[in-house]
Amino acid sequence: MASKRSMQPSSSAGQTAPAESSRDELTAKQRAFVREYLVDGNGKQAAIRAGYSEHSAEVTASKLLRIPKVLAAIEAAEASIDEAVKDAVTVEVAEVLRELRRIAFSDVGDMVGEGGGVLDLRAMPLDARRAISSIEVEELYEGKGSDRIQIGTVTKLKLWSKEKGLELLAKYLKMLTDKVELGGDVKVSHEDALGDLE
Repeated sequence: MASKRSMQPSSSAGQTAPAESSRDELTAKQRAFVREYLVDGNGKQAAIRAGYSEHSAEVTASKLLRIPKVLAAIEAAEASIDEAVKDAVTVEVAEVLRELRRIAFSDVGDMVGEGGGVLDLRAMPLDARRAISSIEVEELYEGKGSDRIQIGTVTKLKLWSKEKGLELLAKYLKMLTDKVELGGDVKVSHEDALGDLE
């Protein structure tokens, strides 16, 4: 007669129970599933890419998505991604608005010196430099051949359109709105209005 033997591990004095935190940790495959799930939100494909069997991937994904620690890992990762995207978008919006302000309120007086010449770019305020779309420098010469000497330079600054900068800034601030006006007489009889209610 065969006797049944318990396969439970014995608790010997030299062994300790696993730490609580190790029970809360994801396995390598679960971590891979979380990583892959974040790519496209497709549980079946995430399970396959994470190394689970293709034949049972849909069932495996369903089971994984019901495990609290897997769900918590997905939610934490999504929150982290959302925060990073929000921060990036906030920075981009702030930068765009700053650039529009520089263009809209640029002053050519910040770009020229006392004698009317264009300031060296290093001496020009940042806001003024950022309002410049291009710089053209033309050298002026006198004489011909070996007698030719440079007598000066003409520097032409082209600025971004103040008008467009103001328009875009005003639209963002909802100072300008596109209005659609409808005209014409609309006649509705009492019977028509009551008929619509039935």
